[in-house]
Amino acid sequence: MEKVKTYILDQIIEELKTQIQNAEKGRSHSIEESKSHKGAMTSQYLAGGYSALLVELNKTLGILKFIRNHPPVITTKGSNYTIVEIKDLDNGMIIKYFLLPVGGGNTYEVEGEKITVINVGAPLAHAFIGTVSSDEVKIEIKRNTKRFSIISVS
Repeated sequence: MEKVKTYILDQIIEELKTQIQNAEKGRSHSIEESKSHKGAMTSQYLAGGYSALLVELNKTLGILKFIRNHPPVITTKGSNYTIVEIKDLDNGMIIKYFLLPVGGGNTYEVEGEKITVINVGAPLAHAFIGTVSSDEVKIEIKRNTKRFSIISVS
C-alpha cells in the first residue's frame, strides 16, 4: 500500500507544481498589466490574489513533500496518511479514501482501484479518524444519515 500512497502523493505534487506555475504566470501578467495602464486597479487586485494563492499553494506543496519524504508511522486506526476502505451499508458500494492533511477531492486510479483523497479536516474524514476494521460509522450528509462499515485501514 506504501507504493500506492507514494504514487498518489507524487501525482498531487505534480498537479500543485502546475498550479503554481499557472499562478506565477497569472501574477506576472497582472503585474505587467498594472504597470502599463495607469490606475489599473483590477490588475493590481488580481496580482494580489495570485500572490495569496501562491503562498497557499507553496505551503501545501511543502507539507506534501515533507509527508512524501518522511511518511508517518502507519497504524491500524484511521488517521492522517491512511487509506480507509469502506462499504456503504445503504447501497453496498465499496470506496477507498486516502486521508491527508491538505488537499483532497481528487480521485486517482492506481493498480485498477479508485482512491479518493480527502482532507483530514473534512467532516467525512472526521468520521474515519480512530476507526479500525469492522467498525461502523454514521455520518449526517444533507440531512440524511449514511452508514458505513470499515473494511480495512492501511
